[in-house]
Amino acid sequence: MLVVLGFMWRESAPNRPKVTPVLKMIVLPTISPIPATKTAVSFEPNPTNTPEQPALPQDSFLRGQLVTVFGTGGDGLRLRNQPDLDGIVSFLALENEVFRVNDGPVNSDGYIWWYLVNPYDNNKAGWGVANYLRSLASP
Repeated sequence: MLVVLGFMWRESAPNRPKVTPVLKMIVLPTISPIPATKTAVSFEPNPTNTPEQPALPQDSFLRGQLVTVFGTGGDGLRLRNQPDLDGIVSFLALENEVFRVNDGPVNSDGYIWWYLVNPYDNNKAGWGVANYLRSLASP
């Protein structure tokens, strides 16, 4: 009977919490050596990759005429604060966006420039190159 009492009086083992790792090893990638090559690589310029500008419009625009931006390949037309390539870009006109011609033409930096104003928002205005403009009535 003592054996049974001893078993009942025996203290049970305390519950120990689960051990979780504190430090996790992360192996960093190493740089593989690049084998030396004895052949020299030369690059020759390829002049056929130069993008072409759209041709100048056949007719001149009139003040008050509506024009659209076209031929930018989706990049848009930079409207500048003055009619030259050094002018600060004040607005980016989107492809097919409509503008009213308010001034021009001005011949500068090898381009013909027109001062354009969005008929719906006078804040969207600036000098744009004629190469990327066409009359709104054009097909």
